[in-house]
Amino acid sequence: MRNNISGQWKGYFWYGKEYGELEGESVEFMMFLEDKEGEVSGKCFEMGGVGVAAGADLAEISGFMKDNQISFIKKYAAATFLHEDGSAHIDPSKPSHEIHYEGEFNRSKEQFEGSWEIIEKVEDYGDTLIEYLATGTWMMKKENE
Repeated sequence: MRNNISGQWKGYFWYGKEYGELEGESVEFMMFLEDKEGEVSGKCFEMGGVGVAAGADLAEISGFMKDNQISFIKKYAAATFLHEDGSAHIDPSKPSHEIHYEGEFNRSKEQFEGSWEIIEKVEDYGDTLIEYLATGTWMMKKENE
């Protein structure tokens, strides 16, 4: 039997090698989750990170929990685009990229740990699509209630 994960969670995510100089840098977040028989939904607020300083808002969380495994998508209200110089801009006319999170509950540490990925861009070569991914890792621990 698994525990209900509804409540407030505090965590960090780390940028992977695709982020160049940002690789290994952490961003703190707060997540407010509701768990209805394994269907997980909620909101996530980041205390910094790529695109947040430019005005990103709360992200929506939707996914599922089964046994000790969690899988969810984090999605903002608008798309954030990165420039080669490291700056970012938000385009409210375009939908947000989906950030896919996968993880497992580590009982000894009482926290979730896992990895995330986002499709940064897709190139269309007629009969072939090439997706460029950016990745990282994450963890979160339930706040005391």
